Amino acid sequence: MKKEMLINVSQAEECRIALLEDGTLEELYTERTSQNNWVGNIYKGKIVNIEPSIQAAFVDFGVGRNGFLHISDIEPEYFRQAGYDPADIMSGKNF
Repeated sequence: MKKEMLINVSQAEECRIALLEDGTLEELYTERTSQNNWVGNIYKGKIVNIEPSIQAAFVDFGVGRNGFLHISDIEPEYFRQAGYDPADIMSGKNF
């Protein structure tokens, strides 16, 4: 299996990264200097809405719009500290 990463920065205000597997595009990332990038950073926020059907919460972290937090993005140890079994939560059982 051949994996490749292609990086294109032909314009100073945009960077593109493509991940290929056996010549097929698997992932594409685009970052522009004119856009704020909030993904991957750590923020303190307040949960404003929980959507059990998609196992996610919407979080107000102070930038004018809510962020999306899926249950799989939460470290299971946090559930243990609160007295919940991570397996129950991931399976959709109420807590």
